[in-house]
Amino acid sequence: MISLCGLALLQVIVGAQGNPLQWFSAAPQEEKPTFSVTQQNPDICDAGSRQWTGTVTVTEEKSMFFWYFESRNQPEDAPVILWMSGQPIGVGFSKVESRDKMAKNIHEAAQELEKFLSVFVSQVFPELASKPWHFAGESFGGHYVTYYLHHLLNEKPHETPLLNVSSAIIVDGYIDATRQSAGYYDFFCQDWRDDGSKPLMSTRECDEMASYVPECERLGELCRQTVDVEVCHLAAKRCEWTVGKHFLENVKPGGWNPYDSRKPCVEPPICSDLDGGAALQFLNRPWVQERLGFSDVSFELIDFDFNRRWDAEGTLYLPTTKQLTWLLDETNIHVLFINGNNDIIITPGQMRLLDEQPWSRQAWYRAQRYSNWYVEDGELSSNLDSKKARQGGTWKGDKRLALFTVDEAGHTCPFDQSEAVGAVIKNWIRLDSVEGNLPRTDTKVDNEL
Repeated sequence: MISLCGLALLQVIVGAQGNPLQWFSAAPQEEKPTFSVTQQNPDICDAGSRQWTGTVTVTEEKSMFFWYFESRNQPEDAPVILWMSGQPIGVGFSKVESRDKMAKNIHEAAQELEKFLSVFVSQVFPELASKPWHFAGESFGGHYVTYYLHHLLNEKPHETPLLNVSSAIIVDGYIDATRQSAGYYDFFCQDWRDDGSKPLMSTRECDEMASYVPECERLGELCRQTVDVEVCHLAAKRCEWTVGKHFLENVKPGGWNPYDSRKPCVEPPICSDLDGGAALQFLNRPWVQERLGFSDVSFELIDFDFNRRWDAEGTLYLPTTKQLTWLLDETNIHVLFINGNNDIIITPGQMRLLDEQPWSRQAWYRAQRYSNWYVEDGELSSNLDSKKARQGGTWKGDKRLALFTVDEAGHTCPFDQSEAVGAVIKNWIRLDSVEGNLPRTDTKVDNEL
């Protein structure tokens, strides 16, 4: 089950200025869309910088909400991070006249984002157009980042450039359902982190799971080649309920939590507080909604109705591996994956996926071994003798494609380990400048699956 989150945020965070890498353009608007923008006070969010909220009218029936934070340091030079887990229009505070008019697939959603961005950087904040942009997303945001960038950069390659895209940042992101399911075997039956862990299931269960992996991989490859809705839906479901059978049968109160192995499941299917808590309460407070320009909105962090709609269409199961290959081979965009090591549903399968991902440097990437990385005072640290430095996880790759795993973190690893993930992202967006370097690779661990 893939969860679609419901708040569109546009953020600028600390970072050094980068060089233009890849541009996309949008067609001129036939009619000038309307927008609203309000500068907010720190009492609604004490971010330490100026912030604005507003909406952009994309069509007569649809408007997209944004929350824009200026960088705390040197905002005139700082890059932009677009955090877009809150997609598409119709979830969160982004409005649609009728839910039946919501985007029926990811292609329609990409067209809506294109219209939003064309207005945002030409009319709302034109000073942001020339800055380096980093497209980021969490969970189903893995689909949004890869598909949206492919759409924005490839649909109109000869038009006047509008945005400068520097990198893609995918956090515990969903790319390919069949790879996820194959990864269940690694998580429960292999020492996939090379830390001496014993299998979490019986020999009988592991042998049964292993026997299903080849068929899952065969169906997954057929799906990736055809990108056919029926083929991919069958492949995803077959993999899920064969390789994942013993795991999914125990996703129940007190059982396995798909999103965080450290915690027992409270109530399926989410099992943990991904759909509630303080954030949900805050965004439903009348004074908060009034300040944001809304009233009586029943805000939900996960829109299950929309999830069911895309599930019924079948496009939910189409992988974006071809779009990822295109980004790696046809653009200069850096691609970063960040995964919590306790995220059962994504992380082991993501490691499989990236080792098998076809692109020009696949053989090199697959041959790399994982290295430990460390964090100290909110920055990546190479001073391993420091008493303040702590291991954040493991990583491999380079600035073209890198995967960072995060210790003691589940599906929401930026929440679970904010300092460590923040250090990775701050370092990543500096790679276009002389300040940016990836961690050293002298401390090896063998995580090859």
